[in-house]
Amino acid sequence: MKSYRKKFTLIGQLTADLPEFQIRVITPNQWVENFQKLTFEPTTETNCHEIPLPVIFSGYASRFVYQEGLASHFRDFQPDIIHLEEEAWSLNALQTLLLQRWFCPHSKLIFRTSLSVEISQRFGSIPKWIEKQVFKRTDMAFPLSQNAVQILANRGYTGPSTVFPNGVDVSLFRPLDNMTITEQQSVAFLKRSLNLNGYFVIGYVGRLLHMKGIDILFRSVKSIAGNSLIQFKILLLGRGKYKPELEKLAKNLGIENNLMWIDAVPPEAVPKYINCMDTLVLPSRTTPNWVEFFGRVLIEAMSCGVPVIGSNSGEIPKVIGTAGLVFPEEKTEILAQHLKAIYQDQSFRQQLIQRGLERVHQFTWETIADNTLRTYANLLSE
Repeated sequence: MKSYRKKFTLIGQLTADLPEFQIRVITPNQWVENFQKLTFEPTTETNCHEIPLPVIFSGYASRFVYQEGLASHFRDFQPDIIHLEEEAWSLNALQTLLLQRWFCPHSKLIFRTSLSVEISQRFGSIPKWIEKQVFKRTDMAFPLSQNAVQILANRGYTGPSTVFPNGVDVSLFRPLDNMTITEQQSVAFLKRSLNLNGYFVIGYVGRLLHMKGIDILFRSVKSIAGNSLIQFKILLLGRGKYKPELEKLAKNLGIENNLMWIDAVPPEAVPKYINCMDTLVLPSRTTPNWVEFFGRVLIEAMSCGVPVIGSNSGEIPKVIGTAGLVFPEEKTEILAQHLKAIYQDQSFRQQLIQRGLERVHQFTWETIADNTLRTYANLLSE
């Protein structure tokens, strides 16, 4: 997906007038995410050279490796910095480490991690061994959060770290102006086609899995379902194996007619659906082996001018800050109160929208690209 490479595209633009600066981005030519097959689409007008290569185990971040064509970019390009956007225990990390040792041992190495909770790798001792080797050779870690810095230390990493959160493409995720696009492409047309007009639209975007806490959202709206003053719909965008259980629960709660199920859509279509929402909820629950690492959809909704509500799982409270509302995990009555507050108080809703639009500047790819380039320069000057 092009938006995932936006950081490097922007770095290419920032260095367009520096002929000595060259950047190559190696990326899978196809990837499976959220049950969709994504095919590489090149980015035009950039100083960033993007190279799609075939991979084995597409969609498995910890297991995938490049099938062919990768070695030449280490041998011939001889990078000063190798920036690995994968976990240190992944097979791709091992592949990268071996190629670095064979062809460009003097290159600086950066790895990125999304860890926000201690987890045990599920593949025995091999991931731990890979991680240990990467830790020894790494010059810089890019953890997703400050909490991840401590987790890396607990796992034996002693090198320097710079925190880099996930980013949002504000050119894609933005409040959509119906006057700038055709009627058939407008948010107003989409809302009419989904029969959402006249309803308070509560949104969820993501996988339909137990740990995402969608059942918590369903139980929270049960208390307002009989309120004739609040006519609501829940717009659910995504797919997953938990859907049959959710459908059964909705029927038992008597809210099945309040639900609008939308299967996974192309990534570039997601902003239009978010713009149909009056609020977006991420009601995640922590499990022994999972916690909400970041909650990218929260900043995407903020960037679209949609108020957000999230549980206190993992990094959600830190991502939201004061720009939205947070409730304790599983506390359906507090989530219901938050929903009522956004529905009933338009002034409060507008405050949350404005706070979200202001907060999202910390997470734009432009800000992250600028900080990444500065980190590159500092690393090379050492």
